Amino acid sequence: MTGNAPPQLRIPYVIAHADEGAPQPLRFARRPLGGLRLTYRNPRRSDVIHGVLRARVMNHRRGAPQWRKLNTLRQWLCMERTLCQVCGLEATDPATGRIPWITTATAFRDIPDVPNSGYTSAPATCRACIPESLSMCPQLHVSSAVYTVARSEPAAVLADMFTPGAGGLAVHTGEHNVLVGLNEPALLRRALATQLIVQIHDLQPAPHLAG
Repeated sequence: MTGNAPPQLRIPYVIAHADEGAPQPLRFARRPLGGLRLTYRNPRRSDVIHGVLRARVMNHRRGAPQWRKLNTLRQWLCMERTLCQVCGLEATDPATGRIPWITTATAFRDIPDVPNSGYTSAPATCRACIPESLSMCPQLHVSSAVYTVARSEPAAVLADMFTPGAGGLAVHTGEHNVLVGLNEPALLRRALATQLIVQIHDLQPAPHLAG
């Protein structure tokens, strides 16, 4: 959820904070089987997830909330573990086994040839947090719909794109928030992922969860 912070709105789990930035010492290195890949100058095993380099961030939630920015690590955790973007707890409804999800025009894209499915960069929202989110988040006042979904799976990333420079230097191409599919290895090798996108399946309208 993004926008100017309403005074009564608690800070959602997924929102970035000002002091959570981390250095991004990037370079291109040659892979064992040939070809160049974006990496860090001090690589860690946890840097590459789903075949793409993930941007490093801190995870201590210190500093002023950055209402227009998501913390990469917490957004990723929410997507992979189906956690609520507001409270950070499990979002799946234990009574139904389905996952409540708020979609918006900016964070959701239909898949024309797959009925009741779509791609989203916004994590799920648990049933308990949906009414508060809809009433307090300015962006959700513009366009939103409440669904339940059967399952989700990683499908793509939003990424900053880089190209190799002299001496292995990583040169930013000027491209931000580029959608790169996890099935596009040539692009993934040049991408620094900032958000994980999942495909959600079997969307069913759930207006009754709005409050």
